[in-house]
Amino acid sequence: MTLRSLIAKRPKAIGQFMHTMAESLKMMVSDRELAFKVISRKIGLTDRKVFDAAYTQELKVLEPRFEIKPIAIQATLDEIAKTDARAKQIKTEQLIDRRFLEEMEKDGTFERLGLK
Repeated sequence: MTLRSLIAKRPKAIGQFMHTMAESLKMMVSDRELAFKVISRKIGLTDRKVFDAAYTQELKVLEPRFEIKPIAIQATLDEIAKTDARAKQIKTEQLIDRRFLEEMEKDGTFERLGLK
């Protein structure tokens, strides 16, 4: 998620970031030990059982191709609308820009990394 103005100013950087995210995701799902080392260092997690439980659950719901689900965005808008009526005027399509995902599909990034 980012601002349209940033996408307009730095599309190459956003594209590179997305590719790096995909490569990082591949490492996370294919190397559990590396994932534990990185995550435990970053958040100070020392309980392996907690990590294993969270990791296992996350793998079940992870979007390996970073697919954006309009229903999830709509749920967020519905929640915001409870306190800000302007959210009712926003359509999910207005918030989704798939250009970088489409680029990654076309250039074979997801396939090369085995992210299906």
